Amino acid sequence: MSINVNAKGLDCPLPLMELKRAISKSNKGEVIVVDFTCPEAVENLPNYCSENDHEVLSFDKLDTSSWKIIVRK
Repeated sequence: MSINVNAKGLDCPLPLMELKRAISKSNKGEVIVVDFTCPEAVENLPNYCSENDHEVLSFDKLDTSSWKIIVRK
């Protein structure tokens, strides 16, 4: 089971806040998928995951201005 978060069009720090909210509602081992367009989140989201022991399963640039990160709590 995964939690999908659409943070497209949201400026920082909102994508990070949405990821944190999804993680807080999820159980250990659950997967969170975040789609976003904020360039600052390219660094903020993986850094947050690393600092808080959440596993980044994949991190992809989808086109010139959007990305997808998949995280396991």
